[in-house]
Amino acid sequence: MYLEFFGLQRRPFILTPDPDFLYMSRVHDLALTHLEYGVIHNIGFLALTGDVGAGKTTLLKYLFEKIRDSVDIAMIMNTNLTPQALLEMLVKEYELDCPGREKTELFDRLSEHFIMRYSQGRRCVIMVDEAQNLPDETFEELRMLSNLEVGSDFLLQIILVGQPQLRNRLAEPSLEQLAQRISVYYHLTGLPEEEVKNYIEHRLSVAGHSPGDSKTQSIFQDGAISLVHQYSRGIPRLINSICDAALTYAFAEDQHQVTPETIEQVVKDNELLRLRYGQESAGTSDTEQVQTGQQTDLSMRAGTSMADTAGIESMFASLSGKLELMETRLLRLEEIRQDRAVQVLQQMLEQEREKNRVLEKKLTALALKYRLREKELNRPVALQKDQDPENGKNRTVKTEYRRFWNVFTGKK
Repeated sequence: MYLEFFGLQRRPFILTPDPDFLYMSRVHDLALTHLEYGVIHNIGFLALTGDVGAGKTTLLKYLFEKIRDSVDIAMIMNTNLTPQALLEMLVKEYELDCPGREKTELFDRLSEHFIMRYSQGRRCVIMVDEAQNLPDETFEELRMLSNLEVGSDFLLQIILVGQPQLRNRLAEPSLEQLAQRISVYYHLTGLPEEEVKNYIEHRLSVAGHSPGDSKTQSIFQDGAISLVHQYSRGIPRLINSICDAALTYAFAEDQHQVTPETIEQVVKDNELLRLRYGQESAGTSDTEQVQTGQQTDLSMRAGTSMADTAGIESMFASLSGKLELMETRLLRLEEIRQDRAVQVLQQMLEQEREKNRVLEKKLTALALKYRLREKELNRPVALQKDQDPENGKNRTVKTEYRRFWNVFTGKK
């Protein structure tokens, strides 16, 4: 609803991952470099971790878009899977026919597919999202799949993606064999304040905002951006959530710039955001988090137990998923609304076409009548003799003038 007010063509701070809006910050650029290196050099196992909303999925979608012509990608989003369910999902993702559903049959069918694609010069990649939730036996199944090799080349590459808890899972003794196979690993941290400013301006630019020649026309004031960084800790999804709400608040107040007061009001009205900020601010500072990228021990700093902290993190992960689903539904509703608008325009166009057809018929009739009149007027000139009333002598008169007058006046 604020698009026209701020001169935007699309919403700049949507919560769903969209590679079009990807801002290549320093940490995201390094993460992409690690992933590209692993894919190009056919590394068997790769891992990418980061806080909820750090941009992991967006980054991977961007990478897959670049390499989709040379790889087959299977994306596993539901990670509460048994080994059997994992193999069944992979068969489905690769669109394979498998007559049986026994574990060995599924494994053999996948192996045949990997070998065939390798012989065709293509590679197969499995991306497992929220991998920290995988059971140990499913991790083991992935390790067994990674054993498929031809000479020194892996037939399959596996990318594990998850929250910081994934690092703890991989450090468990039961997963030591798998952890030793991970040659490429990167952890996404939050953006520093200067990059938060660039991030916000980048997304506004992609959405169609053009500030013009004057730098004072920026939608977000510097003080507002500083507060966005403070409350979001540089996490892109939290930045999006705060900024989207801030644009709505500014629009409601008829303000063409987002001020620090606007950001404070947004946070004040968002109880969950205040709760998360209160928990995080009790831990390490923003600078320390950016430099180390380590998970804050909230239980010691804020006086809460590990169970409480895990519950809060789980609540926010669930909420983020629900927000993404809602965002997807809203985008779909916008598409439906646009489709309906197109239908209305098509109906109006058809009505105009019908009117044009009626006018064409009328014009055709008029043109025919005109040609008939023109034909009658162009008949050869006939001469006749009349007697001059003045001197009584005969005279020759061209009758075309008389005919023209009769035709013009409608006389026969």
